[in-house]
Order: sequence, then C-alpha cells, then structure tokens
Amino acid sequence: MKPVNRISSLSADSWSVIDDIGEWFGSPLGGHVLMTEAAVLDQLLPDIFGYHLVQLSVQDQLLYRSSTIQHKLTMSLEKKRDSGLVAAPASIPLASDSVDVVLLHHLLDYIRSPQDVLREISRVTMPMGHVIIIGFNPLSIWGLWRAIARYRGSVPWNGSFLWPGLLMDYLNLLDFKIDRAQYAIYGPPVARWSGRVNDYSQGVSRRLNLPVGSVYVIVAQKHVGSIRPVRPVWRRQPAFGRLTVVQSVKHDGVSSIKTTENDL
Repeated sequence: MKPVNRISSLSADSWSVIDDIGEWFGSPLGGHVLMTEAAVLDQLLPDIFGYHLVQLSVQDQLLYRSSTIQHKLTMSLEKKRDSGLVAAPASIPLASDSVDVVLLHHLLDYIRSPQDVLREISRVTMPMGHVIIIGFNPLSIWGLWRAIARYRGSVPWNGSFLWPGLLMDYLNLLDFKIDRAQYAIYGPPVARWSGRVNDYSQGVSRRLNLPVGSVYVIVAQKHVGSIRPVRPVWRRQPAFGRLTVVQSVKHDGVSSIKTTENDL
C-alpha cells in the first residue's frame, strides 16, 4: 500500500466521543461486547483472503487475530495512540484500490458523516476486496434501551445506531455486494447478564442469527462494473458474386422476359 499526501482532522467533539467509547469497551459490559464481536470475526475472517488489511476502530484491541492476511495495519483516530497510521476516517492517506480488507469497528456509530467515510472506504478498497462493518443495531433490545434511556448523552447510547438495512443499501450504491450479515447479543445491556447470555462462541447467536441482535457484522465485497463489448453483426457476403438468370416466359400468347439473381 502506497501512502498518499491526504491530511485531515476531526473536531474536538469527535475526539471526546471516541475517547469515551474507547474507555467504555474496557468496562465489564463493553468488554463482553468486544469479546462477542471478536468471536464473530474469528468465524468470518479465515475465509477472506488478500494481501493488505486495515482496521479502523474506536478502541485499541486488535480484532483481526484470526485473519490469514500477512500485512495488517491499524489506523487510529487519536494522536495519542500508538498505531501504524493516524488519520481522519474521511481522508485516509492510502492510495486508491490498495486495500483488500477494511474492518470498521463501531466507527460509523460515532462520527458525524458516515457517508463520507464509506465513500473513502470504497476509494481505498480494491476491486473484489471486502469491507467488514460492525455496529449497534437500533432494531434490538439495546436499541429500545437507547430510545427510553434517561442518560442518552452517555456512552454507548450517544452513538447513531445506524439501521443495517439502510447501511446495506448505501453499500450497494458504492458497488458493494452484501455477502452476509451476522447478528449477535440478544440480551439486555446489563453487566451481570453478560457472563450467562449472548455467548457467540457457544453458538447461541450463530444458530439464531435473527436480525434483532444488538450488534451486527456486515460483510460486503466490492464489485466494479465492467463494460461489455457489443458483438458486431456480420453479414454473409456471396463468395463469387451474383448469377443473373434470364428466362423467356410466354403467358396467354404474350412473351415476356423474367430475370432472377442468385448468390453463388
């Protein structure tokens, strides 16, 4: 992957939100969510191949441990983090069509312009490459909890919680084809439940995969349309020209000349 000179930054509010959600993933409840999501990725990543993988996440833990791709890069959103790349998600300093797999971990939930980020992800993803998007599902118990919570200003409830259906529609507009959508975590957002419910590694979410799980994992592949050549219409030409036949025809005592042409 060849870096290009593209510089941008996030607002102070965005940095604050990313700091907060990053710390939340270190809590018991956030840690359980992270563990469940990592278990889902452990099932998906071994079947996705390529040369370059980039992770963009709101937290520090590496989620691509099961991937067979050799060159892996973590792009951080905050300057204080020790990572291979620090950049704004809407202006990634990588060349176009240079990445095989892009892993977006809850990034779209906590930024102001997810459409701009997806367009940038489409730019850097090479044809037939994959994008993996993890986010909170509004059509779930957690989405309902967020709607009625009195403390919506706190994490993780201050995120956008994008509808996975709308997200998949937008990916289609960017020439991505949805490979699969996996859902997980069907219990309430209560820390004491996390050790007994929602364990993806035990197959609960994997067997059900109902679209009401609190976390979704969308896998999409980039398909670039190709121009189909128009097949020319060939007309058969006679090999030796035409033969003109002249005949004398007599009808009711009247003689006339009849000519016909035939291909040789």
